[in-house]
Amino acid sequence: MRHNAWTRRLTALCALMLLLLAAPAARAEESPLGERLAGLDASELTELRELIDLRLRALGEYPFVKLSEGSRGDEVTALQKRLKELGYFTDEPDGRYRQKTVNAMKAFEKAAGLKRDGAASVEDQKALFADAAPAQPTPTPSPTPKPTRTPNIAKDYERFDFRLAGLMPEKYAGSRYRVTGRLLALLEDGRWLVELDDGLVAVQRTPAEREIGSTVSVWGEYAGLTAYESESGPVTLPLINCEHLE
Repeated sequence: MRHNAWTRRLTALCALMLLLLAAPAARAEESPLGERLAGLDASELTELRELIDLRLRALGEYPFVKLSEGSRGDEVTALQKRLKELGYFTDEPDGRYRQKTVNAMKAFEKAAGLKRDGAASVEDQKALFADAAPAQPTPTPSPTPKPTRTPNIAKDYERFDFRLAGLMPEKYAGSRYRVTGRLLALLEDGRWLVELDDGLVAVQRTPAEREIGSTVSVWGEYAGLTAYESESGPVTLPLINCEHLE
């Protein structure tokens, strides 16, 4: 909507300027158009000039001149404003062609398939001010991955001992162990049944996307004993709260 309003305003202002320029100089300020133009203040006249220049550039009628690092003036300001509109220039336009303007032009030239030298050639500016000029793509922020704690097997985790854990589950509850085995089944309560070389262990809070039959290593905290209903009746197993899974 804003673009259409600007377009209508620009069209009216352009018509006003063209008619005014076509009138005799001596009578320009006395004509109705001249009177209307006289009612504009300096900021409005500056905006009008910028809008006309912008439209002429878009139509390819503007007399472009090559700009490069070290250039100054209104042409550079217009260039910076257009680069900022397309997302390549982030500072406020100041009419001075310095390194940030060079970098912005290089980014635009890359997006437009032009020679990447950071200078605004006539060809570059025609592409920049065209309606089809490519805008700087907005990067999609990637989610910050949650850091995974890498267990220190030698220091933090012990070898699991079924005999001691089964005889004195309260004493060993809270101790950290590492167990390696084959995923045998996913129990109804969401726990995994893991088959070790010397028995079975239940593991909770493991990723459900693991495939049955795959071999996993589980680092976790021993939580005592748990029971589940098997085909042959209730079975009591050691329970590991999973902290890390490979």
